[in-house]
Amino acid sequence: MHKRTFALILLSLSMPLPTRAASPPCEGAAVDSSLPKSTRVEQLTNQALACLKANKSIQAIASLSEVIGADPNRAQAYLNRGNLFVRMGQFNAGLTDYNRVIALEPGHFEAWYNRGSARVVAGEYDAAIADLTEAIKLKPDLARAYCNRGLGLLRKGDQDKARDDFEKGLEIKIDLPLCYYGRGEVKLSEGRYQEAIDDLTIGINLKPAAEALAHRATAYERLGENSQALRDYRNALSMRPRLETAEAGIARLTQGTED
Repeated sequence: MHKRTFALILLSLSMPLPTRAASPPCEGAAVDSSLPKSTRVEQLTNQALACLKANKSIQAIASLSEVIGADPNRAQAYLNRGNLFVRMGQFNAGLTDYNRVIALEPGHFEAWYNRGSARVVAGEYDAAIADLTEAIKLKPDLARAYCNRGLGLLRKGDQDKARDDFEKGLEIKIDLPLCYYGRGEVKLSEGRYQEAIDDLTIGINLKPAAEALAHRATAYERLGENSQALRDYRNALSMRPRLETAEAGIARLTQGTED
């Protein structure tokens, strides 16, 4: 399973890696294998952090894999490696790492949250909803979990429960773009076009996303505001070339008006 990460998903950042001991920089000299295991693991972990900061995901994964080889019960290393795999679109590898975290630490809410979020992206909606529900049980104020679970529910067609989750997420934290995108999409499907535009606009102002722009364009188009719709479709396409909804919208609105 190798999919492009859906732009609206908010994957949690893992907890910081330890930085107590001096360590080689990313792609620096190899960590001395003769060092005591605890020292070697800490240096490898810090090397992975250096690679993360340098946006060198492959090298970070290599360092984290060495950490896991030396200490197979280090849940945080699996979590960080899983996050990297998912962000690279390698969902099977990422989910395998999240499974390992949960097996080692069943109360690790971030592993449940990240696994559920990844499963939303992968289209595994039932499993995603179950994981995110567990994350919410462990941390009821985790606003992003409500947004992501709402997206899973929305994709399953359960609009009422999805709306409840989007509103709960915004009740906890008012500046979450995904919750605005999702609630706007629900309102769009209900024919509440101006309300959909209002929600989508708030989300877009917080964090522009191609899908949100395309949804707002659809709402404008349904209201007959074609110039605004065309603008949003074009902006969506500039963010994500070949986005089908944007291409189709532009084709409709420009038919017979452009050579």
